[in-house]
Amino acid sequence: MDSTVVLNLAALSISLTALVISIRLGLRQIRVASGGLHLPVVLETFDYSRSTAWFEAQEYVLTTLAHEHHAETGWRGLPEEARTHVNIIGLFYDDLGKLVAHGVIDQSLVIGSYGMNIVRLWDSLAPFVYTERREHVPQFWMYFEDLAARTAALPPETVYAELQMRSRPPRLD
Repeated sequence: MDSTVVLNLAALSISLTALVISIRLGLRQIRVASGGLHLPVVLETFDYSRSTAWFEAQEYVLTTLAHEHHAETGWRGLPEEARTHVNIIGLFYDDLGKLVAHGVIDQSLVIGSYGMNIVRLWDSLAPFVYTERREHVPQFWMYFEDLAARTAALPPETVYAELQMRSRPPRLD
């Protein structure tokens, strides 16, 4: 082989390596910048789900709703107070489900944060939602349902294992 050919191949190899490194760094920068843009949304979501109204609505949906109302009434048939509690939960998880389904935020962040509560709350509301879909709006809270299905398929324990979460029990002095 001629020394010019060897030199050209070496230059080509160095150029390709530089291109691959540039692409990887560019993609990493985009991912980091994108995460920074979504941080206010994530923090606001966390804040909202720690409010008194949130905890009251969650308790109502999990313990009271099915005992006081029949699922055949659907969402529209609920009295105002019950519908307010149901909306706090349903609209929150439906909106969060939209962000996950469209790849705006990582599903492992949501599943790791809210856990199987997503599934329990969906299971409590699903009979009312299915009545609403059958009688009025076929897509009613479909993102919430998708989020619950994703959570059931990828339980929080799996998310924690993938993140290599560690524990540190209390010291016994």
